Amino acid sequence: MASVRTWSDRLMALSAFEKAVVAVSVVLATFLVIDPLVLDAVRGFHPGVRKFFKFLTDLGRSNWILIPTGLGILILGWMRASEMRLRRAVVCGYAAQLLIFLFGAVALSGLTSSLVKNILGRARPKLFETFGSLEFQPFTFDSDFASFPSGHATTAGALAGVLAIIWPKARVPIVCAALWIAATRFLVGAHYFSDALVGFAFGIAFAYLLRDRLAVRRWLFERDQTGTVRLRARRLLDAGMKVVVGRGKKALPGTGLRTAGPRQ
Repeated sequence: MASVRTWSDRLMALSAFEKAVVAVSVVLATFLVIDPLVLDAVRGFHPGVRKFFKFLTDLGRSNWILIPTGLGILILGWMRASEMRLRRAVVCGYAAQLLIFLFGAVALSGLTSSLVKNILGRARPKLFETFGSLEFQPFTFDSDFASFPSGHATTAGALAGVLAIIWPKARVPIVCAALWIAATRFLVGAHYFSDALVGFAFGIAFAYLLRDRLAVRRWLFERDQTGTVRLRARRLLDAGMKVVVGRGKKALPGTGLRTAGPRQ
C-alpha cells in the first residue's frame, strides 16, 4: 500500500525554482492582503491594550541582551585565566562559550537584519495612507523606510533559537514567549505583520545555522554518528544548573523551592 504524501512532502519535492515562485507568491499576498487587514485591526485596539504591548515590545531590544552578555563573557574570561583549579577554569570557559554563542547569534542576525531592511527600504505602517503596504525606497537609510524585516522580531527569534538549542525540552514555551514579543511589533503599529513574521523566522534560522557552522569546527557543538547536532558537555551544563537552583533555594528560604531529583 502506497504511503500518503502530506502537503509538506509535496512542497519539499518541488524544484528550487518552484519553491521560489511559491515563496514570492505567499510574501506578495501577505504584503497586499494580510498586512493591511492586520494593520486595520490593530488600529482599533483599546488604548490600554496598546499601552501594554508598547511596554512588552521593549523586550525585543538587543541591547538588554548584548550588554550583560558581553560583560559576562569578559568576566568569565578573566575568571578562567585567573582560576588555579582546573575544574572551575573549565566551567568558566564553558559558560563563556555559551554566552559567546548567544552574543554572536543576536548580534550577527541583528546586524544582517538592519542592513537588509535599510537596503530594501520598505515604508513603515505609519505611512500606509500615503504609500500603501507595498512601497519600497531602497538605500534610503531612513528609519521611516526600514520596516522589512523587523529588528526586534529578529532579536526575539535569535534569542528563542539559542535558548531552544540549549534547553530543547523547554523549546515550546520559549518559542511561544518569543513569538509574543515579536508580535508586539505589529500590535503597536511599528511594523507590518510580515515584517515581524519574517524577522522572527530569520532570527531562529540564523541561530540554528550558526549552531551548525560551529558544529563543523566542533566548537561547543558536534555531530553524533546519526548526523544530529548536539551540545557538547551537556552534563556540565546540567550540573551547573543544579548548582544554580540549589544556591537559589538556599538564598530564598521559606519559598518552597524544590530541586527536581534525578529521573528514575
